[in-house]
Order: sequence, then C-alpha cells, then structure tokens
Amino acid sequence: MSKRPRKKHGPIRRFFGAMMRCIALLICMGIICGSTCAAVMSVYIFKSLEGEPDLKLEDITMANSSSVYAINSETGEYEKIRELHGDENRMEITNYRDIPQDIIDCLVAAEDHRYWEHNGVDWKRTVASTLTFFTQSSSQGGSTITQQVIKNLTGNDEFSPERKIKEIFQAIKLNKAYSKEEVLKVYLNYVFFGNNCYGIAAAADGYFNKTVDELNLGEIATIIAITNNPTYYNPRTEKGMEHNKERREYIFYMMRENGYIDEAEEEKWNNYTPTLAPKKAETDTTLSEGWYIDQVLEDVTEDLINEKGYTAAYAETLLKNGGLNIYACVDEEVQAKMEAVYDDNASFPGVLNTEYPETAAITIAPSGQVLGIIGGNEKTTARGWNNATMSVRHPGSSIKPISAYLQALESDLVTWSSLWDDNPLPDYFGPSEPGPKNYSGYYSGAMTIQYALQQSINTIPVKLVKTIGPERCYNFLLNKLEFENLSERDIALSPMALGGMTYGVTLEEITGAYQMFVTQGKYVKPYTYTKVTDSEGNVILERNTKQVRVISEQTATVMNKLLQTVVTQGTGAAANLSSIGMPAGGKTGSSTGTKLVDGVLTPVDNDNLWFIGYTPYYITGVWMGYDDHSEIFYSSYPTPKLWKNIMLPLHEGLEPKQFEENEHVIPLTYCRDSGEIAVAGCTNTATGWYKDTVLPSNCTVHGGYGSSAFDDEEDKSSEEDGGDPFDWSTFFGSDEE
Repeated sequence: MSKRPRKKHGPIRRFFGAMMRCIALLICMGIICGSTCAAVMSVYIFKSLEGEPDLKLEDITMANSSSVYAINSETGEYEKIRELHGDENRMEITNYRDIPQDIIDCLVAAEDHRYWEHNGVDWKRTVASTLTFFTQSSSQGGSTITQQVIKNLTGNDEFSPERKIKEIFQAIKLNKAYSKEEVLKVYLNYVFFGNNCYGIAAAADGYFNKTVDELNLGEIATIIAITNNPTYYNPRTEKGMEHNKERREYIFYMMRENGYIDEAEEEKWNNYTPTLAPKKAETDTTLSEGWYIDQVLEDVTEDLINEKGYTAAYAETLLKNGGLNIYACVDEEVQAKMEAVYDDNASFPGVLNTEYPETAAITIAPSGQVLGIIGGNEKTTARGWNNATMSVRHPGSSIKPISAYLQALESDLVTWSSLWDDNPLPDYFGPSEPGPKNYSGYYSGAMTIQYALQQSINTIPVKLVKTIGPERCYNFLLNKLEFENLSERDIALSPMALGGMTYGVTLEEITGAYQMFVTQGKYVKPYTYTKVTDSEGNVILERNTKQVRVISEQTATVMNKLLQTVVTQGTGAAANLSSIGMPAGGKTGSSTGTKLVDGVLTPVDNDNLWFIGYTPYYITGVWMGYDDHSEIFYSSYPTPKLWKNIMLPLHEGLEPKQFEENEHVIPLTYCRDSGEIAVAGCTNTATGWYKDTVLPSNCTVHGGYGSSAFDDEEDKSSEEDGGDPFDWSTFFGSDEE
C-alpha cells in the first residue's frame, strides 16, 4: 500500500506554527528562570532570617552620658577628661512591670493593634502601605512597633523599597530574638514625644508633672497621640491640641474595637479635656568645649554615619545619650600650650591689613595621632566651624614636597644636586603665554634641585611634574595620602606642582602628609581617636592606626634633608629652632586665588599663607587667610613665625635629638657649577645627600683638574647644608605661586 504524500502547509500556517513553538519555548524558559530565581530568593530569605539580629536592643542606651578618655602622660593610662551631657530630657523605665497596663493597651491600639499576634511585621498593613505608596492615596503607615524600634536603632526613616525590605527582615529577626515586652519597653523609653521629652516617663513629667503610674487614660492618650507627628499633635499649641483631640478620639475608638474599653468609657474619655502642667524651664546645656573635643565628636559622628550606616540625627543622639566611651588622641599638655599661644596677642606676627586674618594650627605626632588643634583665632560656639579640619584651601607651594619633588626623587629622576633650568615653559598659560612666574619676577637659569626647593622656585616643580606625569602625583595624593577633596581636573601641571587645585586641601590633610618625612616613608591618615566602645565595653568603632610605607626610606631621608635647608636659610628661615638646638624641616606656601569684587571674580594674591614644619617630636601646620579670600599684606612672611611661636613651648623640656636616617643615604661634596660629584679642580662646592644607588657622575666641568671625588675631604663650601651663602629669604620674602 503506497503512502499518501504529506500535505504541505501554506506559508502563513508554517509562520504561526513556528511562532507558537517560540512562544512555548520562551514560556518554558521563563518558568525555569522564575523557579531558579524563586529558589535563590528563598535561600536568601531563609539565610537572612537565620542567626543573631543585625540590630540589638542593647544598642539603645538611654540618657547615659558619653565620656572622652585620653592618655595621662605621667601614668601612661587612659583617664576620663570629659563627660558629654546631652540635651535630651529622658527618664528611663528599667522594668517592664513598672509600665501601667493602660499605657501598653493605649499604645498597641493606636500604633499596632495586631502587635501581640504578628511576627514583627503586619503583612496586611504592609501591603496596604505599599499600595498607598504607588497610588499616592492617603492611608495609615505600615510600620509596626517593632519596625519603629528599628528606625530608632538605625535612625533611617526614608521610605524606599530597598530600605523597607531590609527593615522587614530585621523586624522578623528582632521579633525572634526578643520578647514582645522587651520591644515595647524600648519603644516607650526611646520614642520622642515632642517638647524635648524622650520616653513616656519624661513625657508624663513634662506635660502633666506626674509619674507614669499617676496618669489617667485621657492623659495617656494625649501623650501617645503625639508620637504620630510631634509637631502636628503638639498639645502645647492651640492648633496642635485640636489635632491631638482628633487623634485621641481615634485611639479611644481603636481601644474599644480591640476590647480594651467599652462604649461608655470611650464616650467618657472623648469628652475629657486634659490639663497640661506649666512648661518647665529648659536648661541651656553645651555638649562640648574646646577645639579638640569638638573635632573628636565630629569625627566619631562622621564614622558612625559612614561605617555603621546611621543617619546624622541618630548618630548625634547616640553620641549625646548613648553612653559611649571615646578614646581620644589629644595630648592635653600640647593642647593647653597651643591655646596659651593663641590667648597671647603677641604670638601673632604682624600683617599690614586692618583686620587680622583667620588662622588655624594643628599638631600631629609622627605616629599620626592628632595631639592638638586650634580651629580659629577665637572659639565662640560649640561644634562650630574649624579652619584646621573643615576649610578646604589651595595649598600653594606646601604641596611641592609631597608631589613634585617627592615623586621625582622616588623615581630617581633627580638627585640633590641635579641642575634644572629656571626658565618658563613657552605655552604654560596658553599659546605663546610663557610661565609660571616666580615671586621674584625673574628667572635665574640653571640651579640645583636643592636650591629650587629651598627658595620655592616655581618653574622647576612644574617641569618635574610635566616629566613625571601629573597622573602619578595625583594618584599618590588620592590613593596613598587619601586626600578627600581632589578633582580629576587636578590632573594637570599647576594643581600638582604649585597647589592651584580645583578645591584644595585641609590643614589636617597636608600636615599629616609631612609625617612620612619624619617616619622614613611611613604614613597613616591623621586620627583624633583610636576607638569607641558602648556602655558595655564592646568596640563599635576603631580607627586605622597602622602606618604603611608610601615612599622608600631613602627618598624620605633625602626629602627630610632638603626640607631642613628651607628652614636653615630658605623661605622658612623664620621657623629656625637653632636657639634650642632642635633640627626642623618644613615648607612655606602661598596661593593666588579669586575674590568676588562687585559681583566679578577677581584674581587675588596671597589669599592663603601656610607653613608646614616638623621636628623629631612633632609635625605642626599653620594656615592664615580670610573667609572672603582677601589678600594678606605683610612686610615679613608671617606663618613661619606663628609656627615657631607654637613650637617653642611644645619643645620645652625636650632634649634635642636627630632625625632617623636611612643608612643608604650618604653625604657627598658636589660641584655647584655642574651639579656633579666634586673633583679636585672644583672650587665652588657644597654638601648634598644621595641614595648610594643613584649617584651623580664625577664633575665633567672641572674634570681636567683631577677625577677623584672629595670622599673624605672637608666641605669647601661656606654652607655645609648645600645652601647659597646669601640669605635669599630676605630677598624673596615668600614663595608665591
């Protein structure tokens, strides 16, 4: 029997058949993917609900004063130096059984009537709240009492799907870890009831001058009504009392609906008018005192926000009333001496301006600990503006040692006596616009690296950065020194060589950077505290105090030697500490900025003046400037003088000692004419310091007189440190960019 030929389908039917097969395939793939995602999500959810809760009720410590500790220099032990009293009016109820049942019933009815049944999340209210969010309709929020406690723990009440989902998981875990009674007690102790009343006990006293067990149901409902919106339901305002009454009526209705009171009681309390006690006088309290304590609190607050995920409001609350123990780095003797300098008007060098500019100073230990802070000429407010840590200004030439010269030495591009031409780049400011300019107004031709840094010549560091590449300098400042205010626009010659940055640096940042010249190349970001513990001694914050190597020991030693010449006879000569036999190094800096004049940005010279200097004991930075970037006029550069006035008292009683030096950095006599190692025919010589692996060749200019270097001969220069015999600091005056 012959087979019947297969019937051929038309093109339309074949098309739809193929399309249906594709749809079926997509559906199957969707089912598989959906099942996989559901399985992964289930595993994630189950894992999220396992173990200890992320948040603990113990983290809320009621109205316990936080304390600041510092090391006593005589005993070497931590001692309490400040007790930080917050400004919250709070009275804690320690035992749940001391909370009247009417308060519990009223709160549950008003805020979360299924509280005793759900697992920390009221799913009906959550779904309703979600629909409300997307439809923009008016409805009651979906947060349970448990979720509101979590908001108080984290301080985060922003409504977003991500935050809400996380809060749901946290509430379920919290509900598993703690009893309903424990959660209620924390809520009633912690919640804000307006008018500086934190907790139900403080509210009972503040509004009715009663203890919680003396309140009647009408008074309780008045207080509980406030939690929904402390301003809107504030019973101490006429409008607020009207709104509070409407809220009370809702609360009594919910209490009847849930069997806490009957109709007669509901009617009785609806007709009740509460009588408030007179408002008590508020005590004017100050959280802190002194520049240093203020900055510790700022740093702890910032770290609580960044590391713990707290909101600013909650971090402040925890700081004021959380019973924290803060282990500060302040040296009280250093701080006291710095403040004494600032209390004496004679300490401030003269300027030619009518109004004296603002100044700031900070002292850091070679280990990176901030020992003392002066944030301004006078302190008038608590937690006010601090010029040492908050002001971001152009650093001027004080950036040169940590960018241009450091990178050039680290890469072995230059040595102490390398000769570079002090002449302008032809297109620095633009086509056919040569620059940069030197403060002197002229260019001197070939000079050594040492002399260029000593006299703060501008052309040489620009050429160094151009050769190295500004990216290298920028990445070092950003990644190694952790400067926080850099912009990618700073990857250019002027910002990296002369400090003409988009924003700038803080005094704390740039002073901290100089620690690597004292520690043979190690650095840690400056810190004002080491750790913070809660009231039970658990560490909740811990600062990184470990120094890491950022440059080689050899480079650090050579840079240290170079910067000492700035102080012995360079632009920072006014900071010389030879009177007490203490070696010191440092760098001046001044910047050219802009100022609004009649609505027009106008260039201004000397709007920031700096001196960053160090000894084997301390690294101190000083800054001077005006808030409006006005020019500072002077006859003698002032910041090294202010620095010296601070450092002399700090070194009282300290024995002079030398900086640590790397053994592979050696002193050699060089020829000033060639920048090379001196030979017998060289008559114009000085001493330089070199890495023993990167030595200049013997002098080729005077090679005809002999080829042996002065390895053991006496330096024939009149200046052993390699400087010019003439004191150029009196000529240049400063090191403007």
